[in-house]
Amino acid sequence: MDIKELEIFFNYKPSIDIDPQIIVDEIILKAKTYLPENQIVLVQKAFDFANKAHEWQTRLSWEPYIMHPLKATEFLMEIKPDIETIQTCLLHDTIEDCNMTKLQIEKIFWSEVANLCEWMVKVSKIKYKWEDRHIETLKKTFLAMAQDLRVIFVKLTDRIHNIQTLQYHPNPAKREKIAQETMKIFVPIAKRLWLYYYQLYLENWSFKILHPQDFEDIFTYMKKYFGEWEKYTDKWIKIITNLLNDEWVKDFIVKWRLKSPYRIFEKLEKRYHWQDLGNIMDLLAYRIITKTISDCYMVLWIIHKHYTPIIKKIKDYIAVPKINWYQSVHTTILWMFNFPTEIQIRTQDMDDIAEFWVAAHFAYSEDWDATKVPEQQTQWIKKLQTIVNTYKVSDEKEAFKKELNIEILDKRIYLYTPQWDVIELPQWSRVLDFAFSIHTDIGLSFKNAIINWEIKPINYRLKMGDVIKINTFKNKHSANKHRLEFIHTSWARANLNKFLKNQEKEETLRLSIINLNKNLKNLWLPLFHLGSDKFSKIYKNEEIENRLINIANRKETYWELIKSIYPDEWNRIKNQQKNNQKKIKEISQQSVIVDGNKLINFELCPECNPQNHEKIIAKTGKDVIKIHGIWCKALKHVSLDKLLEAHREWDEENKYKTLIELKINYKHWIMLNMLTIFTDAHINVLQVSMKNLMDWTSVITFESEFSNPAKISFLLNNLKKYDNSVQVLKKKIS
Repeated sequence: MDIKELEIFFNYKPSIDIDPQIIVDEIILKAKTYLPENQIVLVQKAFDFANKAHEWQTRLSWEPYIMHPLKATEFLMEIKPDIETIQTCLLHDTIEDCNMTKLQIEKIFWSEVANLCEWMVKVSKIKYKWEDRHIETLKKTFLAMAQDLRVIFVKLTDRIHNIQTLQYHPNPAKREKIAQETMKIFVPIAKRLWLYYYQLYLENWSFKILHPQDFEDIFTYMKKYFGEWEKYTDKWIKIITNLLNDEWVKDFIVKWRLKSPYRIFEKLEKRYHWQDLGNIMDLLAYRIITKTISDCYMVLWIIHKHYTPIIKKIKDYIAVPKINWYQSVHTTILWMFNFPTEIQIRTQDMDDIAEFWVAAHFAYSEDWDATKVPEQQTQWIKKLQTIVNTYKVSDEKEAFKKELNIEILDKRIYLYTPQWDVIELPQWSRVLDFAFSIHTDIGLSFKNAIINWEIKPINYRLKMGDVIKINTFKNKHSANKHRLEFIHTSWARANLNKFLKNQEKEETLRLSIINLNKNLKNLWLPLFHLGSDKFSKIYKNEEIENRLINIANRKETYWELIKSIYPDEWNRIKNQQKNNQKKIKEISQQSVIVDGNKLINFELCPECNPQNHEKIIAKTGKDVIKIHGIWCKALKHVSLDKLLEAHREWDEENKYKTLIELKINYKHWIMLNMLTIFTDAHINVLQVSMKNLMDWTSVITFESEFSNPAKISFLLNNLKKYDNSVQVLKKKIS
């Protein structure tokens, strides 16, 4: 863009008195240069439909509403879109603003056009508070891009014309918010898709609205020093043209470009801190478009033959293209003007990709496929879709914005595999991000990383140009939850989380199957395995897995599952349980001697259900005395003073061995004093030991035998009265 083009762009005048058909004819004229003849009439058809739909509607600028889709389509034509995209751009507001339906558009135009128009409405119709609106706009934009990339082409051109006419909006705060949204959402998307012209329009108008004084200062400077430069640049274009002709170079074009106001502002702010606009050396640049690659290098040689190059500024992106397939040879020379001048040399195809990258792949050819998108961009769009699907809930907006900043706003770094393939990642990425970007299995099986021929730790942050080799474990996944700490990108994190969830599910299933088989074994039923005949006849494997997971989450029981598989066996088991309960009741009615008294009213512990030949003990309760087997787990945390001697009527009185382990502050004669307490309580000590510890305490272990367990409680109380430092470490009755 030169100064005049910039002024025209910034000083937009409403098209009130212009016949819309004139603009349609210009669009058709451009379409004829690359579209088949039979498709040209469809442009007029879409305009006629939109013109009738928007009849009597006007914009805030007082121009007929139809001028908006026409102006947006003018911008769209820069990327040579297919006929469906052109029609969508002309029709994109008919559903939202004219009460037209998708079905009506589908009847007159293709369903493809109707679908694209519907996605445009989904992106536009967002009614939230501002912060939520910003986030929802992002989400719907990314989902639309994933559906069909052409949606974003139309959306970007729609936004370009909207922001160009933003000066007519009566609310200054609203103007600023729309400009901020443009900078935060649509400029990064245009930049990431390498749609340079669209990015240029959007960022410069937003800059003018958000920083009016900075814009005015820079634009005034440009007009002062470059306002009349067309005559000088035209002169030097002729000099370069004659120079190349003299060297027998044919079929080339020489162009020039001026750095845009926002790019100057960005460079001043980041690099020069507003010291002086004169510090920026690439305000003016020339571009030479040649026919062949060999001509590119010939032109480079000729330029260097006549002008002095700055060696460090020579860059060959033809031999080593950028990650976005950008190819060109750059050189900066002296003595063309009184400041260094950059010259870019490339072929026409290279120039198309440099200006419109993704859109260049939609250009017409014999095997044209309008839905074909380069693989790298497809992967990036899928990442955006994954982020949206991961953060659907509104209260997760902070996490969503963080992931968004990584994938959209972060600077990118370019890395190499050992085979010299280039991998693009966000800045601050680590080795695991690189591993997952190659393949999910490589990330999951990560062993170590060799970077620039040296082994680096897992937390190493990658740098531009690193050569990275990932070593993996064979037939083994090494991934675990701790590795989430060493991942920067959402794509790698999503893949690792997915693996961990599957792993957790597999472990839950494994344990559930083990427990199910324990229950089946106790019931003398065949053991289960996935795909077994009995289960597979009733349920699919997926249904069985879901039921087992529900059991693990306590939403149902093993008995319910077993009953559904073995209904007949279940009835047999139920009858058997009734018989067992009857036997227990009969046993409970037999006499038991508790603390010397014969009892009939007592209960047997349902957990241990002691048999007639087993050693028993009694525990007092609120309502009834309960009889336990001496090994019963229910006695583990019972207070000793609640235990009583118990035996069957036909057995002799039981004597219980009790092992007690105490910790006490060390004192002389402590053992003698403790044994005196044992003697006074009439407790027979079978074995005793004492160990002095380094912290001036002693551990005393003693084993005794007696018929009344409650005596132990009495003994422990007396020991604590003797010394309040006594701690009970262990107690066991057998």
